Amino acid sequence: MVISIDEVKKIVLNLSERELKNPEGAGVDLRLGSVHKIVGGEAFIEADGIGGQGKRSGFQTEEILAFASDATEQQKLVMQPGDYYLVKTVESVNIPLDAMADFRPRSTLFRSGLQLITTIGAPGYNGELIFGLTNSGPLPVTLELGARICTVVFYRLETEGIAYRGQNQGGRVTAAGVEQQV
Repeated sequence: MVISIDEVKKIVLNLSERELKNPEGAGVDLRLGSVHKIVGGEAFIEADGIGGQGKRSGFQTEEILAFASDATEQQKLVMQPGDYYLVKTVESVNIPLDAMADFRPRSTLFRSGLQLITTIGAPGYNGELIFGLTNSGPLPVTLELGARICTVVFYRLETEGIAYRGQNQGGRVTAAGVEQQV
């Protein structure tokens, strides 16, 4: 069952005025909050083995742009063909244990040649949301911070889910170094 907009407004924090006063459809739109560039490191993901969970390491990133809620004009990101960034939303979520989230890019993105790489929002996840964003098109695309980039729809689970317990709880962009997966 899809969760109603009234309940979604309690799950998603920092919604825009548009979403609070005039949402459409069964979900709400999330906005581009910050942009993180990969600047170094070596990423890897090990398989789980006899000794338990595998290890992993993420790239080093640097925040290059951030949404300013009090600014009259927001910064802009010009994405060249082939560019790839990790992006955070302005909004954060507090997903109940009896719900999960499904994130979908807005059609304006793919009509512009951009791909937003998303995952599900697990029961019990709290924090900002991190997605991959790449320009697969043939031309540069300009995105203003605060622009709506995806829609989230929440589904009610038949029974309580198992709470998310990963290291990315709270909106961490990437692993700072080698760590054991949980």
